[in-house]
Amino acid sequence: MQSQDLSVLELLGSSIAKMGQIPEHIAVIMDGNRRYARTMGMKTLLGHQTGANVLHNLESWGKALGCKELTVYAFSTENFKRTKEEVENLMDLMFYELGKSLLNVEDGSNMDTCIQFIGNLHTLPAKVQHRMANIMKKTRYFEPYKLNIAVAYTGREGILRSMNVIQRNTDNNQINTCLVDQSQHLMDVRPVDMLIRTGGDLRLSDFMLWESSHAYIHFTPVTWPELTFWQLLHACFMYQIHRKKVTPKELPPNNYLDLTDVQYADLTLEKSRTLEWKVIDGKAGSDFPHGRNAKIPSPTIWYRQLLKNVLTI
Repeated sequence: MQSQDLSVLELLGSSIAKMGQIPEHIAVIMDGNRRYARTMGMKTLLGHQTGANVLHNLESWGKALGCKELTVYAFSTENFKRTKEEVENLMDLMFYELGKSLLNVEDGSNMDTCIQFIGNLHTLPAKVQHRMANIMKKTRYFEPYKLNIAVAYTGREGILRSMNVIQRNTDNNQINTCLVDQSQHLMDVRPVDMLIRTGGDLRLSDFMLWESSHAYIHFTPVTWPELTFWQLLHACFMYQIHRKKVTPKELPPNNYLDLTDVQYADLTLEKSRTLEWKVIDGKAGSDFPHGRNAKIPSPTIWYRQLLKNVLTI
């Protein structure tokens, strides 16, 4: 993903924030796209497109602040209950954005961010699955940043998936926190330090329930497409205030996981993860031709609506 240059004031603000503790892992419930679109007199899909642009910015803002991992709630399992037209438009938009991300990897724009997708990905259209697999495969070993995108996901389903993986891979029923933490993911995920929800609703919507057990929860009435660098900075300052208010006993230390537990979890999940990566490699090979000169499919409905809006301004 392309980075966005920060202004002098934004760089100054990030420098001040970094004088305190910065959340290493930020999770975001990106809510309010449809409300924003209605407020602006747009079609719903244009609200989602605006929100996709904010995600590109958020990744850059997080890096500037020193955040190492970002997890975003892109599409809930519950979102499949929306109208057929909206779901299809969202899938087209997602495929379009995936195409841009893939080209950023192939042309060297992204060489430091591992992009992973979490959720019941098999419920998505085949072309979306194949492109996701291609991106996951190509960025698997990228460091030091991670971007996790939750699609067709709920927290409860994630915990259930974890239990099923543990049941398949353990003989002695030895379960520890680290094993439950990581068994629902293909790669290790840090505990969430700060969870942000935009849009004004005061609920978690079944997102990262296990991983956010010790997180600072930040609610903002601003819709996702309206989120700015300064609102993210405000959330970080509130996180720092929260960390000062709670006692050290209420917060897990950075190395709260026992090394033995970590090694046991890695060994237990090794076979399962190896098999899953083989499936991903197979799907990645089914992604149709791509590369620098590849034409990125764009959502036809979105393009027509954008053109219509421009002509009527």
